[in-house]
Amino acid sequence: MFFVVDPDTEVSPQHSAEVWQHLWAMRNLAPVSAMLPAAVSSACPLLPDEAAGGVLMASLTAIPGGSAWVPLEVNLSRYMGDDGGVRLSLLDAALCAAVEKGEQGHDAMHWSCAAHDHDSKINRRLAIFVRGWGDVVARRGLDPESLATLRDMQRLANHVVTVLTAASRALANRNGYCPALDVAGAQVLQHGEEMNARWRRAIGENAVRHRNLLTMSPWDVFPRQEPADFRYTNLLPLLKCANSVSFRRDVDISHWNVNKFKGFHERVSAILRHSSGLPAIAKQV
Repeated sequence: MFFVVDPDTEVSPQHSAEVWQHLWAMRNLAPVSAMLPAAVSSACPLLPDEAAGGVLMASLTAIPGGSAWVPLEVNLSRYMGDDGGVRLSLLDAALCAAVEKGEQGHDAMHWSCAAHDHDSKINRRLAIFVRGWGDVVARRGLDPESLATLRDMQRLANHVVTVLTAASRALANRNGYCPALDVAGAQVLQHGEEMNARWRRAIGENAVRHRNLLTMSPWDVFPRQEPADFRYTNLLPLLKCANSVSFRRDVDISHWNVNKFKGFHERVSAILRHSSGLPAIAKQV
């Protein structure tokens, strides 16, 4: 069971308090999970955001209903050297290998329904779940409240996006770009030769093989081998780099209280709203 909750929904203070108290009490009662309204963005700027109305069970990722995904995972902490730095050459190889594996996964997958089969062919969605952001900060001995730390981790997140996008573009050149681009461009091409030429130039500069690539969880800003230190919530802006958001939690929050639990979700919600112009939803699914 998943509760999609919107901290900005206009309800009475008493009702809001009751909802958060209820969610806090159930925080460790699998399979109950609290999720937030989220949009799914594309690795390609030519494809619009989509509202999430479903859940990818493999990683508790919010996804559009009826969409077909190949889930993969890359743990940043596995690519750290003895000096505490991330060994980018090894990380890049792992990211590129994940994109290649996801590409093969779509070709080999036997989907359970026609809608998933169609979405796979059109969008070739990947959920490359990059984890361990808080682990990297902790192992490097960085201050999670420092702006310099956030900027350093943002550079790493941007690097991950760049590598994933480049790998997908390379596959687009080899195997053809994501067919959803032709669907998105159908209306554009009706506006004459000039718009047609502009669209084709944009395709040449931005086309990718996979509509979605990077998945991140707000819970992964905390080091996973220790109780969640609330100072690490200053790393939550890293979520802006993700195409899809997972709500999987592998960190201990038993020392929190309901106010911290609510405050965490409010901060995450504000970041997700800032990253998308999609309207809010609040429902149980």
